[in-house]
Amino acid sequence: MYKILIVEDTLVIREEVFDILFMEGYTVFQAENGRIGYEMALKLTPDLIISDILMPELNGFEMFEKLQEDKKTMTIPLIFLSAKGKKEDIRIGMNLGAEDYLTKPINVNYLLDAVKNKIKKKLIIDQKIIDKTAALSTILQSQKQELDNYAHFISHELKSSLRNVSDLLAWTQEEFEKTNTFEDSNSNIPLMGEKVEKMELLLVKLEQYLNITPASFKDNAINLNAIAKRVIHKIGTPPHVKIIINNELPTLFADENMFERVFEILIQNAIDHIDKKKGLIELGCETTEKEYIFSIKDNGIGIDAKYHEKIFKMFEAIESTKSTGIGLSIVDKIISHYKGRIFVKSFPNKGTIFYFNLPKTNKSA
Repeated sequence: MYKILIVEDTLVIREEVFDILFMEGYTVFQAENGRIGYEMALKLTPDLIISDILMPELNGFEMFEKLQEDKKTMTIPLIFLSAKGKKEDIRIGMNLGAEDYLTKPINVNYLLDAVKNKIKKKLIIDQKIIDKTAALSTILQSQKQELDNYAHFISHELKSSLRNVSDLLAWTQEEFEKTNTFEDSNSNIPLMGEKVEKMELLLVKLEQYLNITPASFKDNAINLNAIAKRVIHKIGTPPHVKIIINNELPTLFADENMFERVFEILIQNAIDHIDKKKGLIELGCETTEKEYIFSIKDNGIGIDAKYHEKIFKMFEAIESTKSTGIGLSIVDKIISHYKGRIFVKSFPNKGTIFYFNLPKTNKSA
């Protein structure tokens, strides 16, 4: 049952309150002054304290202030007992943060109602603390998992590329020792360059991902149509690929650099996976009452259904020599910041459509 501490120097009043609460089933403790009450509160951490104001050694206000300074007792609600007409006492108690006050002589109904309400309020606050703690624990666990994946992924990828470079160098050296020329080993040099380029790309992408924090977003009115055209020009479209914007993309209140990165990753991803002689990439946007739904469609190799969830997770990659397993997770991180969601529809050998939705806000154009 709930624990209540009574701090009152007048024995008759203290026992009267004790009897009332004890008969209601509460676990009740008594203290005859503020100093003892403070020590008992630290030891017992009651659910509620009912305290007189004028007491020897520590008065009610002084005891309450000391309790507010300790993490164990700072959330315990307190009801002050005050003589009738002591408005100044009531004002001081409220300023200190006391939950309520009762006047002497004690009205049983008022006492029980006040106790019930204050304990109920404390339970609600305690539950909110528990929920927040659980949510924080979940976030921390997720971050720990991401860090574990980060360490594993970096170790695996860099070691693998370094082993390849080391092997190629060893083979080149062996060839030179046998023939005194590098004629048969010329193909090794481009391969080594590719491995080094892959390691460099991996580190660049990781830095980009880690630099995406809430503080890094600088929102302004941005024209996504202009951003998409700029990205297409920046990437450079291969001769066999055509990129079109089917309809005018909207103006939003968001970070220009972040959305330039979103389009760059998604368009480059589409280009990299087109295997047709005539490639086609289409950008579009559907507007509903509540949100914008963007799409980037290609007629490339497609993505097997088993990868549709994995590709947005950090360090996951499909079978592609150009994929670092980070790009789409960067897009997901940016879209999630704006309370949106990214998802994919794809069929092998037919093509892929990446969708991301962004909820409309008062600042959306």
